[in-house]
Amino acid sequence: MNIRSFYLALIVFLSLALLYEWNSEQKTKSIKQHLDMVGSSIYGDDGRFVSIENDELSLIVSISNGSIVEARLKKYPVENVSGSMGFRVFGSSESSAFQYYFKSGFTGITPVYEVSERGDDFVILLDPELGVSKEISFSDASYEVSVYDSTASGVSGKSFAGLYRSEGRALDLKRGALEGGMMNNSSYEGVAISTELDPYSTSRLRSVDEPLEVLSKSGWVAFVQKYFFAAIIGSDEYIYNYYVLPKESGFYRMGYTVEGSSTSNLVYGHEHRLFIGPKIRKDLVERADNLELAIDMGWFWFLAQPMVFVMDFINGYVNSWGLTIIIFTILIKLLFWPVTAKSFKSMAALRKITPELNEIKERYKNDRQTAGTETMRLMKKNGANPLGGCLPLFIQMPFFIGFFFALREMVELRFSPLVFWTDLSAPDPYFVLPAAFGLLMLLTQRLNPQPAGMDPTQAQVMKYMPVMFSVFFLFFPAALCLYTVVNTGVQLAQQTYLYKQHGALGSGHGPGAF
Repeated sequence: MNIRSFYLALIVFLSLALLYEWNSEQKTKSIKQHLDMVGSSIYGDDGRFVSIENDELSLIVSISNGSIVEARLKKYPVENVSGSMGFRVFGSSESSAFQYYFKSGFTGITPVYEVSERGDDFVILLDPELGVSKEISFSDASYEVSVYDSTASGVSGKSFAGLYRSEGRALDLKRGALEGGMMNNSSYEGVAISTELDPYSTSRLRSVDEPLEVLSKSGWVAFVQKYFFAAIIGSDEYIYNYYVLPKESGFYRMGYTVEGSSTSNLVYGHEHRLFIGPKIRKDLVERADNLELAIDMGWFWFLAQPMVFVMDFINGYVNSWGLTIIIFTILIKLLFWPVTAKSFKSMAALRKITPELNEIKERYKNDRQTAGTETMRLMKKNGANPLGGCLPLFIQMPFFIGFFFALREMVELRFSPLVFWTDLSAPDPYFVLPAAFGLLMLLTQRLNPQPAGMDPTQAQVMKYMPVMFSVFFLFFPAALCLYTVVNTGVQLAQQTYLYKQHGALGSGHGPGAF
């Protein structure tokens, strides 16, 4: 190692050490700030709110209007430490005007409730003047809330349920660059509706500039965000008018009105089914038709969804999402081995004749036509095809992209450990995986044939590509880095094996030879 390389390595090491120290300090500060808030609430203790909870959910209800103004997932803490509060789906931000809540009732009337009866896991609110009541309780299904609006005398309005949300990002989701912010901020956020006509229709809030209404039996409406979300789910017994309304008084509104819920002109009651929970595919599939599509997995969702199904199956045996990712990545590489082999055979042949290609380019540097003719003749003679190494890779790309998005959106990876990594959904705090990826890229680069007569500047750029990618991977979740490291490592092993088989690893095969 020359002195220049030594100093460069020292600078990189010291930079990573400083970055690690800064990240540790920021994480400690964030945890302390959160734990200092435990036990406190912005909703106060003045009798205007009531709280109910079960083993999974903790809700705060505004007594006067019956809105669910806060919902925390008790089994999914904000911080991966003892004593942390649960992740909020509904709630308000202490540092901004952000609000997100659920409200239901009957159109045309505005009850003012008071507590009629309550327990640890339910509350009954009553407006004695209008004779309207609301019972909020937990259903037998996990992460579901039952909201039953009723009146003994009947009302002329329609039953409705809605989600009300101001502009802003999901509460409690990490936004720091070294906390997964790059991936978290790029995840889809917007309203989604599923009906008989369209199983999954989405729109970002900023695109909602006019009312949208769809009549459908069953279906659901939700605000989709990363990891956790809320959905109002219809039943097969009624026709619903699902709606999304433009911003008004600072809030976007999405929900439904129940059409024809009574045989008379009066409506006596309706039970609303509200899901507030994690985006776990196998759970959402059983809960409602097409609800699993709320896990936004990009353009290749039709490939990503089956991949998650297979990973669920593997994890059922190994009980470790880290090991599951490793096993599944290896299985994908083995599945595509026939395609990969063709690619590497073509690259091996090209690598073997690289010195001869360089010689042709130098000999006929003033005669491009002859140089091209001789180059094609040599390639044809040795079975080398410059596109042969690319085309098979394009076949695999949709699968690898689908897997990438599947890992990015899986809530199961949140706080999931592997060896000394405690959270596969966050970037590697020790920078081991980005460094491993850079090393594997460097080794792969040395195997790949360098194009004949490559421009020196272009060659220098290619030389530092592993470093550039490693820096980029500092901000990727550890699960994605793990997948990429395993994928690149297996591919390197396969490529080395085939190069040996075809005699392309000798010392005379170009500047990148071992």
